[in-house]
Amino acid sequence: MDSHGEPAYILWSNLTDIVFFNVLGVVTCLYALHVEVNKERDPSYRAACDLSEHMSCSRVLTSKYSQGFGVMHLLFGENHMLNSRNCNIGLVIYIINILLCVFLPSPMAATILYYGSIVSVLGCVYLAFILFVVLKDVCIVCMSMYGINAVLLYLTYKMHSFYN
Repeated sequence: MDSHGEPAYILWSNLTDIVFFNVLGVVTCLYALHVEVNKERDPSYRAACDLSEHMSCSRVLTSKYSQGFGVMHLLFGENHMLNSRNCNIGLVIYIINILLCVFLPSPMAATILYYGSIVSVLGCVYLAFILFVVLKDVCIVCMSMYGINAVLLYLTYKMHSFYN
């Protein structure tokens, strides 16, 4: 909390920063979707984030783990909406977060955003394990998402603590 009695922030203000990092998440998800779709259409496609054999976001973003976290098809079937592309799920979450910031009262939004951020970070921990241990790759796009979600966890924690 700063000297004016507002929750901590990184760039401008807590709420503005939360919206900004969610917008950054939307942009990152859209880029991931762009890479996935282009790689599926053209297997020879080389994304800007494909830097080497072991640093290839297109290889990661088209792996079996890039859809439904690699497990939703086992639980709900191939055609279930939760077996969607991870970037599509991220898009929905980031857009909902932006809408919560704009349309819900701050104490209620703070609670929803904070607990949602916890779930998102837990998902990132799982996906980071898959990335580094199972796929043995480095994905700049994925790591950007992990960073965005970590910052959002910090910001939403500060907002939640301020109101509670």
